[in-house]
Amino acid sequence: MKEKFIFMFLIAMVALIGLSVIYAADANELTNKTTLSIKVQYPITIGELVNTISTKPAFRNYDYTTLNWLKGFGSGYNVFITDDYYIVMNSSDSNKLSGHLNTGLSNSTKSSYTADVSFDVLENKSLGNGLSNVIHVENIEILSKNV
Repeated sequence: MKEKFIFMFLIAMVALIGLSVIYAADANELTNKTTLSIKVQYPITIGELVNTISTKPAFRNYDYTTLNWLKGFGSGYNVFITDDYYIVMNSSDSNKLSGHLNTGLSNSTKSSYTADVSFDVLENKSLGNGLSNVIHVENIEILSKNV
């Protein structure tokens, strides 16, 4: 009887572990295609954003976990700032947006333009109550440009 109980317990544990692995795989499916209309200006570096968050009074209640997460990106990433988000992307994706700043635009609009962009959201973090969210994205596609 004891052997039968141990056997049934092991089967239940294997099933539970299997379901946990399947659930974790679904939860880690981070690709979420999103489209936003953003005003594109020259990006800032991760270091500039971290410095701003760390030193400016407007950010005094920032989330330390999110700041440490940002510090982990290193120098190969840039940030575009919108009204609602700090959009973090690698330099390759960043160049897709900022590379259009001086291409075919009039002198009065060379420093910015509005674009509808599509991208995969990898992570979404909060800087804290009342502060913009930080999203880590990849696979930027410019859908349209509005000068």
